[in-house]
Amino acid sequence: MKRLSVLVKIIICISIFFDFAISGSAQNFKKRFIDAEYYFLFDEFSDALPIYLGLIKSDPDNANINYRIGICYLHVPGIKENQKALPYLQKAVTNINPKYKEGSYRERGAPKDALFYLGNAYRNNMDFDKALETYKEYRDILSTRDVFYIDYLDREIQCTQNAKELVKLPLKFVTENLEQVINYPIEVKNYPVISNDENVLVFTSGDINISSSGIYLNVINIDYKKNNIFFSKKIEGKWIEPVNITKQIGTSSMAVPVSINANGTELYLVRDDNDNGNIYVSTYKDNQWSPMKLLNKNINTKYWESHATITVDGKTLYFTSDRKGGYGGLDIYCSYRDENGEWGPAINVGPTINTMYDEETPFILNNSKTMYFSSQGHYCMGGFDIFRSTLLANNTWSSPLNVGYPINTVDNDFFYIEKANDEYAFFPLNYNEREMGSSGIASNNIFKIGASMPKGLETQIDTNKIAENITEDHETKAKAEAKILLKGTITLQDQKNELPHDFLISVIDILKDDTLVKTKPNFDLGTYLAQIKLGNFKIEYKCNGYNIHYENLYIPEDYPRTEVAVNVEMIPLEVSKGEYFVIRSIFFDYGKYALRRESEVDLQRLADLMQKNPSLYVEVIGHTDALGSDMFNQKLSENRSKASIDYLVSRGIDQNRFVSKGMGKTNFIAINQNPDGSDNPEGRQLNRRVEIKILNTTAENIIVEDIKVPETLRFSSIGRQRPTDKYTILLIQQKEKSVSTDDVSRLINLTTKLKSNELFASVTGSPINEAKVNDMIMFTAGEFANKSDAMKILNIVVDENFPDATIESMNQIGKIKKEINITYQNQTGTIDDDKTIYTIQLIALTKPVELSSFKNIKGVKENLCKDGFYRYTYGEFKGINNARKEIQQIIELGYPSTFLVKLDNFNQKVEQKGEFTIQLESLSEPVNLSYYKNLKGVKELIGNDGNYKYIYGKYTTVDDARKELKKIQKLGYKNAFIVNADKYK
Repeated sequence: MKRLSVLVKIIICISIFFDFAISGSAQNFKKRFIDAEYYFLFDEFSDALPIYLGLIKSDPDNANINYRIGICYLHVPGIKENQKALPYLQKAVTNINPKYKEGSYRERGAPKDALFYLGNAYRNNMDFDKALETYKEYRDILSTRDVFYIDYLDREIQCTQNAKELVKLPLKFVTENLEQVINYPIEVKNYPVISNDENVLVFTSGDINISSSGIYLNVINIDYKKNNIFFSKKIEGKWIEPVNITKQIGTSSMAVPVSINANGTELYLVRDDNDNGNIYVSTYKDNQWSPMKLLNKNINTKYWESHATITVDGKTLYFTSDRKGGYGGLDIYCSYRDENGEWGPAINVGPTINTMYDEETPFILNNSKTMYFSSQGHYCMGGFDIFRSTLLANNTWSSPLNVGYPINTVDNDFFYIEKANDEYAFFPLNYNEREMGSSGIASNNIFKIGASMPKGLETQIDTNKIAENITEDHETKAKAEAKILLKGTITLQDQKNELPHDFLISVIDILKDDTLVKTKPNFDLGTYLAQIKLGNFKIEYKCNGYNIHYENLYIPEDYPRTEVAVNVEMIPLEVSKGEYFVIRSIFFDYGKYALRRESEVDLQRLADLMQKNPSLYVEVIGHTDALGSDMFNQKLSENRSKASIDYLVSRGIDQNRFVSKGMGKTNFIAINQNPDGSDNPEGRQLNRRVEIKILNTTAENIIVEDIKVPETLRFSSIGRQRPTDKYTILLIQQKEKSVSTDDVSRLINLTTKLKSNELFASVTGSPINEAKVNDMIMFTAGEFANKSDAMKILNIVVDENFPDATIESMNQIGKIKKEINITYQNQTGTIDDDKTIYTIQLIALTKPVELSSFKNIKGVKENLCKDGFYRYTYGEFKGINNARKEIQQIIELGYPSTFLVKLDNFNQKVEQKGEFTIQLESLSEPVNLSYYKNLKGVKELIGNDGNYKYIYGKYTTVDDARKELKKIQKLGYKNAFIVNADKYK
């Protein structure tokens, strides 16, 4: 018995020892995991990676750690490093946890977006078929509500399909290293700029000096550290020892050279001024570079300016900026230098070049007409690709052409520079490690690279698959001179399955006005092929029942690829009966707001109509389909409205005759998904539109044509701003009556634990917050500005027996509460005892309209507000539920843009007293005041838009002004309206 007792003691001691060892091991794992997560959350992937690699050794099947390692490898520099992500992400997706808890060291599953990153990893490994398969698998497990950047996913799918095609015809290269004197092995080079005669070179050099080549939007380049700027000259054909000019130019923070003028005496640089990119210039005189000087306010704004390039004559500066009023993220602008040497107003180069994504690193060639730039938004194979466009005779840019693989890769491709003779390019390779012929360049040093064309089409293209040319003479000529395969897909907007059999595609030489090729498409598939030569072309797509479609295409002699893809959509002809002017809605391609050619035709008709009918005022409302985030679609819808108005203003229509609205994805006219949840592209096309509504007109022969929606489709919403949302830990979310004594005990213990934590040192009350929403109750812990702080608390919470706790943004907490409230009301039919008074705002206009315009609503009220807008409201309703019922009826009457406002809040906007005047007219040219002979005291002012404003009278109340306005309108000034006099001060 004694021996048994001793044995028991030994077993107990061993058990205690192992428990202690396991506990110590777990604590060590937790500490190292939190360290790695801290680096990860701040995008310091190179520091996080070795810690994760250490952790995976002790738990190789941990999908979360495998997922984190995969993400790190995708972000660290170098395509070969990126390719290491694949096996880790393959293992991560074997254990997807739908309730993934980010930041918890006990989490062993991976989130569903591991599939997205696995798709990226396959693409980095050039396995495009598996990448596409994985992207589509990821999409299948998501609803559109779950995906914040689903538009970005669609773009990655398209880029992967593009990459699959582009790699089939790789370019060949001859490379020339710019001598060991510049490319000494210790230093890494980047941002080279070279003068027109190729005798002056400026570049950066340092231990870590690279452009991130990751494929992700809005990722801070944490690998970049301040490096020195060097200058070298070529003397007697040899580069001299580089000189460090960092101190000469006087930069104390991160700055990089972006352009140099033709003779190498003006150096343009971009510097990060406290997270605000600005463009500077330094001049070379007496063998010395001057201190950097900030360019004027036309160039630099409070937004981000990231790059600049100057033309050979020094008169035009092209630069990038994400300022307001552009087409997306970074846009390319130009500015002209005046006679005093100052840069004039910035001009956006337009939607042919700029997209809703980022455009970067423009470089203009010696002819001042050819521009190379990087873009995420055109025919890309992943990340940023390099494109070429030409400024045509009509001052428009040609469709950008992808310069091809392997100059472009599946990573980001920046700082490609083609110089004077259009034969060579100077650029760093950003660790993309392209295989350039036999040279196998795998560094970031500066090289001089010449591209050669692939072999002729006779070995690249099966000519039997080319659609037969109709004219034999043209067929013979095309075969003799063909260098490029023109291909594409034709779709019909009315969704018919087969192209009309009289469809004809003609390729016209613009310079000679000669039709070179006529060909027919495949009527079933909608595809077409044709051989064309290099040059400047107009492509005509023509068939009965549809508007003729044109595309402008310029292919330069040194274009390095053998294919060009042009996809088009044909718009059916609409026949309007009677002598009516018809206003039609404008349709857009998916994710785009550039006007189609047929849209410009419809808008030109509207412009002509508005010229003939001065009383016509319209509302231009942009809409999107259901794919993508609310924020993305709101911006997209605003851009669609803006693009339409910009076109009309360019045709001479006064800006004041429009009201612009972006509705995002809030007002569908067709379904976006089929009943089984699958995508319905036909319905989404109808939802992607700009709607034109008449606000006011005296012409009765103008009608707005409704979009014809088929019965089966009818529907029964790298700027660079950092997130401002805060985070909390969601501990419990359940029915209030189901909260147990065990739950209360755990909350009390956690409260004690958190009070001693430094993150709660400044909290005077309880660190745990309680929120009751109807019959539900939520407990949260803390409110954190940084997600990394929330992660630290999460792991404390998990150890305190809250295994299902999650990190949530405060915005998401608000959404959860709203969903709980909606669910409760739907289940119980409860109407809140809400005594708040609401009104319905129908529309806001810059000019007043007759109340009779609202024909099917009686009791509409006009309100002149302090911001100068006329807001039209209807009714007063007690309680939100009553107001919601009423607004639904208003929407059904044809006012889909209406919304509810609290009456008290709205009344604060309304102008009660002040100083008012009446604007009689706004004219582009001045008139003699004697023109207004029946009114005494008319004044002439010049508005911000440059037009001449003619105003009359001063009134202290809106009612007084309104009485006078009626008298003035009877005198013949039909377009007169009331404005706040402050507008003209």
